[in-house]
Amino acid sequence: MPRIALTLIALTIALVVAAGCGKDGASSSGAASLAPAGSLVYGEATLAPEGDQKAAIDALLAKFPGDGNAGEHIRSLMEKAFAESDSGLSYESDVEPWLGDEAGFFVSEIEPEGEDAGVALVVATEDEDKAEDAIEKAAEGEGTQASYKDHDYYALEDDGAAGLVDGWVVIGNERGFKAAVDTAEGGEPIEDDEAFERTLEDAPEERLGFLYMNSPALYEELQKSASAAMLPQQLRRVFDEPLLATVNAGDKGVRFEGTVPASLLAGLPVVAEGSGAASELPSGSWLAMAQPDLARTLESYVDLVAGTVGGRDVVAQQLEAATGLDLEQDVLSWMGDWSVFVRGTRVSDVDGALTIETTDEQASGRFIEAVGRLVRKDSEVGRSVGPLDLPGGGEGLTMRGGELSRPIHLLQREGKVVMAYGDAAARDALDPAETLADTPAYADAEAVLGGDYAVSFYLAIAPVLELAQSAGAASSEEFQQALPYLEPLGALVGGAHKDGDKLRSAFGLTVR
Repeated sequence: MPRIALTLIALTIALVVAAGCGKDGASSSGAASLAPAGSLVYGEATLAPEGDQKAAIDALLAKFPGDGNAGEHIRSLMEKAFAESDSGLSYESDVEPWLGDEAGFFVSEIEPEGEDAGVALVVATEDEDKAEDAIEKAAEGEGTQASYKDHDYYALEDDGAAGLVDGWVVIGNERGFKAAVDTAEGGEPIEDDEAFERTLEDAPEERLGFLYMNSPALYEELQKSASAAMLPQQLRRVFDEPLLATVNAGDKGVRFEGTVPASLLAGLPVVAEGSGAASELPSGSWLAMAQPDLARTLESYVDLVAGTVGGRDVVAQQLEAATGLDLEQDVLSWMGDWSVFVRGTRVSDVDGALTIETTDEQASGRFIEAVGRLVRKDSEVGRSVGPLDLPGGGEGLTMRGGELSRPIHLLQREGKVVMAYGDAAARDALDPAETLADTPAYADAEAVLGGDYAVSFYLAIAPVLELAQSAGAASSEEFQQALPYLEPLGALVGGAHKDGDKLRSAFGLTVR
């Protein structure tokens, strides 16, 4: 790999790690002055945190291995990244002396078949001479000097290019470098693009950085390729309007936010709208999901599959032939809010349950009966399927034996359909003794996500690490090396809330 490409990778790591620092207001940085209007993708960050965002980053990074504040942590990471990249550069000697406080990148265009694109990373410099020395050193032995519109640069192997443009280091391919030069020499920049400005107005004012995707323009490019016809209609909705994702930090962790069509998120449980019931799931759960209207979620998947097999009627016919169930009357009609939990920190202790609220117990009863018929028909040798065997009564079935260390219960009780692995999971799915709402880790996850969002997805990191170690990861050298950096992590959490005909979604990571 060319040295300059490795340098680009290392600097991109810097942009991601140091993505920094919450400007007041919703404007873009100076990097946007070199990205062409109409760019398909544009992202930016500040490399010098300030104010509340700096304090939050310092506090969070202090919980990870290493000494010092955010800047010292990042400097250490960058030294390591450049040393391992074989770029020929030292971060401390060759990069830090000229590195400014802003960075951005853009994809200006792509070829229909994806063979070529205009891509560049744009980094501010405080010392152009030292920046030029670093570029020359990185390009040594693999590039030739060239010029475009009186801007000197290095043309490198594999279509690489690097040079200075109006006080910015620009690293990318030649197409991207020239796009930055064209913009600097009078072309319209993305900061003056009406769609870009309108989309950015909707962004949170406090942010570490953002990523903008010009979805309509990207779709136009994709339509020129043969693969466009294979794109499911449901997924095409994501291309209707530009998308924006932002990131900011707080004292409990980091949050990513974005707005996408509600119809798209209906089928993406990790960042879909929450029902508010996740906090009511058992306290030991390391995975918890709780969302409204399972029928709506399944509808989105049915539509997705229908587009590839010849229509919704085909899906319905295949389901009825296999199970005897009518898709609408026996499956979708009764399904309401739903939740899932999984717990256990040793493989032998893992259990969990899926719970679905039913609006029609006759229809959900037919569903349970059909599942029972299928399970009995396909049951493995040594596995038994019989009437529900669980204290408290209810309608359903229980499967035991074979490789199962616990029974599987499928039951209907108290207006809910429950599929549980283990007696305790079945009991706690209906009436847990303690809930996630009682735990500090879940409270931190809610705080990172923010009060506007109901939790739809929660994944606690510590019990997952414990489970991984009990399953054999403890003997892995790579796992042990990563463990000190994973242990400070608290939980991944996702949620969304309605914003007109869209959902504003958020994804958070807590640090303990």
